[in-house]
Amino acid sequence: MISRRIFIKNTAVVCACSGLATTLVAGCKSIHYVSSPLADNRLTLKKSEFTYLRKEEIHLRAWVVVKSPGIPFPVGVFRADDTHFFASYLECTHQGCEVEPEGSYLQCPCHGSEYDNRGKVQHGPAEADLKTFAVETDTDNIYILLK
Repeated sequence: MISRRIFIKNTAVVCACSGLATTLVAGCKSIHYVSSPLADNRLTLKKSEFTYLRKEEIHLRAWVVVKSPGIPFPVGVFRADDTHFFASYLECTHQGCEVEPEGSYLQCPCHGSEYDNRGKVQHGPAEADLKTFAVETDTDNIYILLK
């Protein structure tokens, strides 16, 4: 028979470990942020930011989030393929929270609004699409035109 004190101690350890495991798993899904100065009303992002190495294999990210001191919210850039990228301003049109990439879509953590990878609202309470930007590319870079 186990004493009450040992039972409570073991239960506390199990709870603490499960919380840590959840944090570690969530950390694997981290959002990749980059910084870009705002120059001539555009942000510049290297295409290589979408590439990462895991277990000696090259993988491609679906999203990169670009922050700039010149704008209040970051811009999410979705990679559709090697030549097509879509950029959306990550300010929820419902109440102004910062939306976050979740797989192939964007979600507002405040009230649950969802947008597709091109910034179009899919589920409310938001009723308007995210602001989107034209994107140009060259061999190495992605240019987000903020006009």
